[in-house]
Amino acid sequence: MKSDLFADGIGAVHITGNLVRFDLMSLQPGDGQERQEITQRLVMPLEGFVNAFNLQEQVIRQLTKNGLLVDGRVFPNTSVPVMKEEAQGDI
Repeated sequence: MKSDLFADGIGAVHITGNLVRFDLMSLQPGDGQERQEITQRLVMPLEGFVNAFNLQEQVIRQLTKNGLLVDGRVFPNTSVPVMKEEAQGDI
């Protein structure tokens, strides 16, 4: 791996042909409230998007099984343990 990429979330998703583009955003302090700022764009082919989605579903199932998620929400003040990264990206 060459570098890390950080985003607070996805600001928007655009689909053009077989490419899926994610506008990654970071939260920036503003006048009394945070504002979203698009910082980078992640582009992947449709097949890569589907594979990433399937992997994220596995992660969500594991987090739910471990009690860190309930109804898709993270418990407040809960630290998330580092998950062991397998060579194949499997959980």
